[in-house]
Amino acid sequence: MKCSAEGYLMTVQNTAHALSSVLQEAEIIQLLLEQVVKALSIQKALALLLGREKDQLLVAGALGLGDAYLKTLSQGSSKSRIHQSALSGELVRAAAIDLEPEFSQPEVMAECLKGLVAVPMMVRDHVIGVLHVYVDRVEELQPEEVVMLQAMTDLGALALEKVRLRRSLYRVAEAVSSSQELETMLQRVLEAAVDEMWLKGGTIRLLGPKGNLLRLVAAYGLSETYRAKGAVHLEKSGIDARVLMGETVVLHDIQGEPGFEYPREAAEEGILSALAVPLTQKKKNFGVIHVYSARPRHFGPVAVTFLKSMAGLISLAILNAQLYGTLKARNKDLELDLADWYRFLALG
Repeated sequence: MKCSAEGYLMTVQNTAHALSSVLQEAEIIQLLLEQVVKALSIQKALALLLGREKDQLLVAGALGLGDAYLKTLSQGSSKSRIHQSALSGELVRAAAIDLEPEFSQPEVMAECLKGLVAVPMMVRDHVIGVLHVYVDRVEELQPEEVVMLQAMTDLGALALEKVRLRRSLYRVAEAVSSSQELETMLQRVLEAAVDEMWLKGGTIRLLGPKGNLLRLVAAYGLSETYRAKGAVHLEKSGIDARVLMGETVVLHDIQGEPGFEYPREAAEEGILSALAVPLTQKKKNFGVIHVYSARPRHFGPVAVTFLKSMAGLISLAILNAQLYGTLKARNKDLELDLADWYRFLALG
């Protein structure tokens, strides 16, 4: 494909306009693939998204590819050379795909694939998937076409992020309003926060009555072994002590932080980075929410702001549950008082 700069810009603009009105993840992927194959005048394209555990790329949509080939990809992981490079944020060009070990299966050879361009799908500096574009001759792609392809892929990733954020906010609102059971609410809000931030897992801990321990009340994405490691002792966890003083703490490398109480357990769990913010109620910090990454990560302002917002909702959920518990107890007392009056009147 060769066209003017205006033509490339028009293609990107049309893609942005089309994606702006789509609210379903599958529709976004399908639309992105259709726009890409049309723009490059090719027949085959594929979108892979990272799964929940972040170690597997799952087929999200495809055009022009057979089921047998797609099945081989769905059984694979993100550990191939091409995928590892793409997941690190690099655009990968493979001029002869049949020479790549991960594409040597008979099902792949039957597709008669020649060249491949793997484009990372990035949001907020982290990769959420990879777009495969299959071309006859990679070297014939013009620099303008590559820039256009990257721009279209970024637009698709942003559209996916918008849908996921909308879904996460809905889950959070539903969690806060649908259940008066404290643990249920906390669990649902934590799950929504971890999934939205594309992290490994998270915990919510509340300060004990003596003010020296943080006890676990909710956890997500973590093994039972890690959950059972014990309470957090503030005299041993300078990190949590700082958070309870109102500080937001970013840990890029947990193993290098002396104020983290359980570094060995974190290493065994595969936790490399963490972000922690306080839970606050009436200007008093009473708990800590931690989210964990399985990859080295510098949490930026967007991530910090989002988790602080989640912390505010968690604090609101706890306040609602406490109020509900108080009202429920008072209602029970009223029922007992009424029952006593009924018995008194009956005897009288």
